[in-house]
Order: sequence, then structure tokens, then C-alpha cells
Amino acid sequence: MNYLIFNLIFLLALIKKICFAIQLNGIVFAYIEELQYYTIFANKFNEYTRNNNIDINLHIELYTPNNSTSYVNDYGSTLEALLNKGSTKYDLIFYDTMYSPRYSNLLEDLRYWLPEEHISMYSSGIASQSCTYKGKWVGLPFYVSYSILYSNSKLLNKYGKEIPETWDELIETGSYILKNEIKNGNYDLIGYNGLFPEYETTLISAQEVIYSFRKTKDSPYPNYTDQEAIDALNKIKEVKDALASDSIFKSDESNCIIRLFNGNAIFLKFWYFDSANPVYNRTVLVGNKKGVSASNLGGTNVGINKNISNEKKEAAAKALEYVTSYDNQKYLIMNYKEFSGINSLYDDKEVCKVFDCILAKNIQPITRPSSLTNDYDEYSKIFINYFHKFLYGNKTAIEVLKKINDITNIYDVKINPSNSLNGFIIFIITSMIIVLMLLSLIFLFIDKYKKYFNIFSIDLWILIFIGFVISLSFIFMEYGKANILKCHFRYIFLSLGFTFIFCPILYKLIINFPYQNKNNIIFKWINKTKNKYIFLFLFSLYDIILNLLLIIPSFEIKDHAIKYGKNFQTCENENPFGITLFILFIVEKVFILIAIFILIFMEWNIYTSLLDIRLITTCMYITTLILIGCTIYNFIKAKDYNSHFIIPSLIDILYILSNYFFIYGIRLFLLKSENGKENRIISYFSSISTSINNNSSNVLCNNKNKDNGSKNIIISMLLSYHYYSGIENESNNESINANNFSISVQK
Repeated sequence: MNYLIFNLIFLLALIKKICFAIQLNGIVFAYIEELQYYTIFANKFNEYTRNNNIDINLHIELYTPNNSTSYVNDYGSTLEALLNKGSTKYDLIFYDTMYSPRYSNLLEDLRYWLPEEHISMYSSGIASQSCTYKGKWVGLPFYVSYSILYSNSKLLNKYGKEIPETWDELIETGSYILKNEIKNGNYDLIGYNGLFPEYETTLISAQEVIYSFRKTKDSPYPNYTDQEAIDALNKIKEVKDALASDSIFKSDESNCIIRLFNGNAIFLKFWYFDSANPVYNRTVLVGNKKGVSASNLGGTNVGINKNISNEKKEAAAKALEYVTSYDNQKYLIMNYKEFSGINSLYDDKEVCKVFDCILAKNIQPITRPSSLTNDYDEYSKIFINYFHKFLYGNKTAIEVLKKINDITNIYDVKINPSNSLNGFIIFIITSMIIVLMLLSLIFLFIDKYKKYFNIFSIDLWILIFIGFVISLSFIFMEYGKANILKCHFRYIFLSLGFTFIFCPILYKLIINFPYQNKNNIIFKWINKTKNKYIFLFLFSLYDIILNLLLIIPSFEIKDHAIKYGKNFQTCENENPFGITLFILFIVEKVFILIAIFILIFMEWNIYTSLLDIRLITTCMYITTLILIGCTIYNFIKAKDYNSHFIIPSLIDILYILSNYFFIYGIRLFLLKSENGKENRIISYFSSISTSINNNSSNVLCNNKNKDNGSKNIIISMLLSYHYYSGIENESNNESINANNFSISVQK
């Protein structure tokens, strides 16, 4: 009976274990020789959970080049698409070390799921670079791999040579041995493989060469435009010409593995490979100077899917903590001779008995530049294309490195003519325009010339000129790197500049309007001096409030990656609230323009402002055309950083110059012209006005004979004002009636 009860309890416990255990699923892309790592650790974890009554079971789905048409980059893209869709199919994500930036928004920050002391084991090593992005721990290294130098000790001993530590020593030793071996009939021997095939490995090898030319061990990766980078490329081409050939440097990893087994190479660069022919000694890769080396990082990281439930995240964290624990990383090194991201393991005596800890400590690692761009795979393709044009073609190191630098470099326009001639020219032109415009203000204060500028009071003229200067200052915000502050100032300069230019014009047209009743509320209010400033202030206040509100959604700096071109940045306002504010800006500006156009039409034939109205009209037409051009340009979008700067700058200059000329500048020509010329201009417009006035009399007479309801009263009113010249045809008052709407003109 007791035996039966025991079996029943055991069976129920087993059913609970199977049915209610949390099932974790992992996914990994691995090569055949790596598969055992994942299956063994999954089994070890499941055994650990069973022994400790933890209801978690781990299964890892394996993809290889044999069962999948995808390789590393295709696997990465497929996985990214899956996670972006919110998939919860996989809990633990194993990924190539280069993709931490790519998956940073799709994986959990491990700081919130793992003990602090666990992450601290990795923070002093390469994991702080390969597993983090913008301060977030995206994953932890499952295992790490480094490329190293394999030196044929048999051949080195035969010719009494040492293992090289510099590129020059590599060339000298390799050339000497290769030359003598060829004399002895060993034609299949190669001096150095380089490893620059038609895929990602080229970028890895190129990075190592450039990094090995840094000035000191602690120096950062050289800029592609630095002399160190130029020297590095020239040196690797020298190595190829001395110790190998294009075909040898282009050969892939499989060819290298064959030579690692058969020993038919003097020197080889490859990932750490424990099964290599014992004839090879393993050391760090050579550098330009002794003590300076470089080794690119490979391997696999593991992270937690952000889309799964918190319960599964906790379970996944336990599994991740287990496989990346000190003991299991030690097991990996000792049994499979793979590097670990825990540096303290290389001080473990048991580890160092079976693993070359000295080599591990001497490696000077570098991670791939996956954080430089949002599309690393595309970056890699372009990089390889450029690099091969140098290594296997006729392009110079300087040409190719500049192209490589352009892949991620953000270009901007500078004032310095040595950096940007276009920027310098436009800066000079803009500055000269501002200075000359401000100098021309002097004529406002010379008594004999004041009559030419009496369309506006001096304070309004000054406000208009402030508008000119502010609008032109928009161009200065286009220089240098884009930032949020510059984005806001561009809006401020354009919006306030427009308001300061056109609101005085609107105000003057309202003042100039031929009110039928001088007791009209609008007429009385607008003609008070203090109300002039209130009128202008209200429009300015509207702009200021909207610009302050625009700080809330703020702008975004958007990178424009130009394939095989020069990248640049722009200010983007894609926030719905920000777009709404922009629409409110547009509505206000359109309102001002429409109001001005209506008033121009209604005041078209007033004799006293005939010339001013024509000039303002010309100014308005040009402004409208320019605004239409700006709208079209915004839809087209520039594909070049110079165009992005030059076109808006020229549009802005044209916009201000045209407004300046027709509002103010043309009056300067009248100053130097003879009075006869001025009179001819006035007479010309007067004759037009008189002709229109005669015609308008006939029109108005005809209107009197028609039924008032036959024509829209608003149109009638507009036409009546439009044909009104302000010239009295009778001795006292002339009243123009149009559909019960009258205009009184005093003699």
C-alpha cells in the first residue's frame, strides 16, 4: 500500500514537472563545430533545475549553414524582424557580438534581471564594449573568440628566425623563408594569408591592421583620415605583394583551416583554433611597433527577449545567469578551449594548466564598429567594396580611406574656406548684405530724403530692418553640426523675421484704408500711436508663445545616410504636437499674406499711395513665389549636404533682397535720380489710375441701374474700393455708393 502511494505521489510530481514547468526557448545560429556548446549547456541547465526543484526547462533551437539558407547577417535580419513584430516565440536570444547596438531596443537591460556582482565579473573585460549600448547591458558573452597569429615553428627553427612582433619583421622573416623554400621546390607554401575575402572577414582584418598602427598600446582607434591609417593600408598591401598574392588574400576561412591542418604556411591569421597542427605557435597579431597589437572580437552573446512576460523574463534570467556563471565559463575554457569574457579566469591556476592564459592576457581586442550606424550590414558591404578597390585595385590609401570615412561621417558646412568654399562665400555675401542694409538706414535720418520714405514711420522702418537681419541670420544657424538649440533658433528667426517685415506693411495698409466714417472703431483704434505697438506686439507674442511651446515636443536630429556619398543631418519635427504648432505658424503667416493681398486690391488706385502699393504688390508676389519654391524644395529633399545648405541659403537671400529692394532699396535710386524721372514714374501710375477711374465711373453707373441682389455685396464692396482713387471729381464731397455701401471722400 505504501509502495503504491509513493508511486502515485512520484507520478503526480512528474506530471506537475512536465505540465507546469516554465518552458524556455532559445535560438542561435552556429557553425557545426559550435553546436555542442549549446546542447551541452542546455542539458546542464536542465539537469541543474531538476536537481534543485526549479520548474524551468530550456530548449535551444539551432540553425546552421546546413539547415538554413541564412548566414550571420541574414540570421540577424530575420531575428530582428521577428522581435520587432513582438514575437514571444523565443526567450533567450543568442546573437553575434557585433549586433548589440542593433538589438538594444529589442532585448532587456540585464542590470534589472541579474545580480550586480554577476555583471561585475564582466564589466572589467571586453564585454563592457561588446555587450553594452548607450549604458544598457544588452547581453553577456556566451563565449568569446579572438583572431591570432599562427607561426610555423618548424620553418622558423630551420632558418633560425624568431616569431615576428611587427609588420616589418613579418615581411622580412616571411620573405626570407619563402624565397628559400621556393628554391627548394616548395611552391605550395604561402607566406601570409591576410584573410581579406569577399565578405565580413575583410572588415575584421582591415580593422585589425589599422588598429595595430596606433601610436601606443593605450591609444584609441585611429581616424581613417590619420596618417596611421594611411600607413596601415600601405603596409598590408606591401605584405600581400611580398608574401602572398591577390588570390591568397581573397581565400576564405576553409582554405585557411586546411593550411592550419597541413602546416603549409609560414604565417597565418585566424581565429583561435585548438585543433591546429602542433607545428604552429600561437601568438598575438603583429603591429607597427613592438608591444602594439590588435585582435578583433568574435563570439556569441546571449540576451533576454523584451516581448515575453515577466515570469518568463525571470526564468530566462536564471538560465542566462547559469550559462554565463564563473563555473560554466571555466568549464567552457577547460573543455572546449574557447575564450571567456571573464578576465579573472585567466588567473585561475586550473585554467592556465590547460589554456594559454599568457596569450589571453596579451590580446589587445577591438570590437567591430556596429554602433556607428543603424545598418551595420550595409556599412560592412560598402566598407569591403572600398577596401578591395585599394587592396586589389589601383585606388590609393588616401582615396579609399576618405570614402570609408564618408560612410559614417556626418558632414556639415563650415565658414573656414579650407573646409568649405561654398560656406565661406555665402557667409561673406550674407554678412555684406546685412552691413550694407544697416548702413542704408542712414537716409531715414537725413531731412531732405525723408519724403522718399514717409510710407512708414522710422520705428516701423527699424522693425522691418530687424526682420531683414533676423531672417538672414537663419543662414548662420546652418553652419556646423546640427543640434536642438540651432533647430529652435531657425524657427524663431524665420517666424519673427516674417512678422517684423510684413506686420508693419499690414498695419500701414490698414491705416491707409479709406474708411467711410472717421469715427469707425477700427480707424480710431488703429490710429492711436500706442495701439500701433499693441498691434505689432500681438503678432510677435503669438510667434513667441508658439516657439516656446515648440520646446515641449522639441526637434529630432535626423541622420541622412547617403550611400557612396556624404552624410548630413537635418532638424525634423515629427511629433504630432510639434506638427500642430507648425500648422499654427503657417496659418498665421498665410492670414497675414491674405490680409495684405486683400488690402492691396482694395487700395489699388488710391493716388497718394499709388507707387507704394505697386512696390508692395511686387514684393508680395515674389514672396509668394519664394514660399511656393520652399514648399516644393521641402518635398523634394536634398540628397547632398552642400545642396541642403546652399539652396535654402540662396532662397533666404533672394527672399530678403527682393523684399529689401521693393520696400526700401528702390527708393534709394530715386534719391539720385532727377526730379523729372520721379515725376515720370508718378505720372505713369497716375495715368493708369485716371484711366481706371473713368472706367470705374461707368461700372458704378451700371451698378446703380441693376438690382442690388444681382451681385454679391462683398464683391461689390471690394470692387468699389478697388476703383476708388481718392481724387475728387466734384467741388466738395463725392460719395460712391455700391449696394448700400458708401465711401465718402473729403476734398
